[in-house]
Amino acid sequence: MAKQTVSSRIVDILKAEGVQAIFAIGDVNYMGIQDGAEQAGMTLIWPHHEQTGGFMADAMTRMTGVPHIVMGAPGPGVANLIPAAICASKENVPVIFFCTQRPRKYAQAVRRSQFQYTDQPRFFEPAVKYIGVIEFPEQTDEVMREAFRQALTGTPGPVFVELSSDKQYTEVDFGPLAVPDKYRVTRMPAAAEYVETAAEMLANAKSPLLITGTGVHTSRSHEPLKQLARTLKCPVLPTWGGRGGLPETDEQTLIYSTSPANEAIAEADVILAVGTSIGESTNYGRLHHFENGNVGRKWILIERDAGAIGVNRTIDIPLIGDMRDIIPQLIAVLEKKDLEPHPKLKLWRQQLMDMRRGLLQSAPDTKPIHPGRLMVEARKAIPDDAVIVRDGGNTSLWEMTYFEQRSCDYLWTSKFGHLGTGLPYAIAAKLAVGDRPVVLITGDSAFMFHTTEIETAVRHNLPIVVIVNYDRKWGMEVPGMSETLGYELAIEQSFVRMDKMCEAMGGYGEFVEETKDIAPAIERSFASGKPAVVQVAVDDRINNTQMPNWDEFCLWYGDDGAYR
Repeated sequence: MAKQTVSSRIVDILKAEGVQAIFAIGDVNYMGIQDGAEQAGMTLIWPHHEQTGGFMADAMTRMTGVPHIVMGAPGPGVANLIPAAICASKENVPVIFFCTQRPRKYAQAVRRSQFQYTDQPRFFEPAVKYIGVIEFPEQTDEVMREAFRQALTGTPGPVFVELSSDKQYTEVDFGPLAVPDKYRVTRMPAAAEYVETAAEMLANAKSPLLITGTGVHTSRSHEPLKQLARTLKCPVLPTWGGRGGLPETDEQTLIYSTSPANEAIAEADVILAVGTSIGESTNYGRLHHFENGNVGRKWILIERDAGAIGVNRTIDIPLIGDMRDIIPQLIAVLEKKDLEPHPKLKLWRQQLMDMRRGLLQSAPDTKPIHPGRLMVEARKAIPDDAVIVRDGGNTSLWEMTYFEQRSCDYLWTSKFGHLGTGLPYAIAAKLAVGDRPVVLITGDSAFMFHTTEIETAVRHNLPIVVIVNYDRKWGMEVPGMSETLGYELAIEQSFVRMDKMCEAMGGYGEFVEETKDIAPAIERSFASGKPAVVQVAVDDRINNTQMPNWDEFCLWYGDDGAYR
């Protein structure tokens, strides 16, 4: 077989794994890979900051179900990637962090004050599942295969690969390219006897409940989940991170922490959890809402990592494997059972709809604009199939409560709460879904982390719409400061026209101060065909002191619900 360069081989491996895009600022240290990717028809996205490139790779991974790659140049370029690696680790997203290093002749020299050099792997060790170094070109295949293998084995997560930059053009006779299922597990069904036992338990349950998490999104298991829900005919309760697994308009969906959902939890005798670690924001499935009613309820958990079983709570029947294989297994057995619709599902769903209707109608038309009303008016103008991305603190609470999620695609850092991810997430989501609309609903402080990436969206013709909940404050800090200090400390920000910033970078912008103008401004933003920012001035007092679900949010911090 003809020889090929290390760069070319890496591109072939990425293509075999289904990678569609590379996120990286251009750099001579890995230019061979970028050139090869371009020739192979992959998309190259050049962000303004390596950190946002990492967030973009994170979102692209979530939106496609395929690990994607971000690259960083030696020294500072790699250092800029570390926050994104930590975030991907906490969010269980299998991103490939590919970094180059100065030639070993210089990297291993006994010197001080070397320019743009640091020992890179050690800074990533706490965050990634695997560190591979391609020091010998003939080991390229095994290192890259191990990277994908580890990223996707057990609990998914990021990995780190380093290449000595002087090896990118080295030619090697690699031999035939292996397909992924020849070097890693690509299917992982559960043990049949456990599936049978789980199905029997669900069929005999008087009040079953299906809880769904972020794993549904990252595995792209929305359609199988819908089929499972229809088979079980029971309430479906997404975790905060699993929101959108089934749209909130679905006839079986309840919303966590609402009265109907709490009643469903209290009455549940069997809970099937899918794609969730049953984490802190879900009260570990044993505290608060779960302390009421039938506390002896049985739990079935679909989980890739056997080491996760029994950590956050006891599990009666663990189904170890990939939900993409296990859900069809479970459906096949359940379809042989005579399952009846849950006797209270319609009642609970109607109660939820009535509560939601009353809530939305109660959001007042004021000036400055009420943040809840902002979400109501935005919903009117956003197409039902839009990918929704969320960022910010208090903005997230207003959005979760007043904005109805009508599509299955919903992105945010539900485990790590990492501000500034929203804009890069939205850009990558738009790359993934093409003509479908993508909307970012964000607080102003979160948006300001990476506003320069608007230019990236313009340059790559990715017309996202950004709705900024503008209060000119680090709003989520107001309650803590008021309670602890009795005043607001260095929290107010300068008046900034973010819509004009967007226009200056080639996008479309509108500044809104009245409720009636919100929906038309969003509609014009979609019609512009450009990346757009709709900056909505809201009542900062309401935004920061009357947040909905605040008590529930505080339960995300420790078993006793003591916020921070």
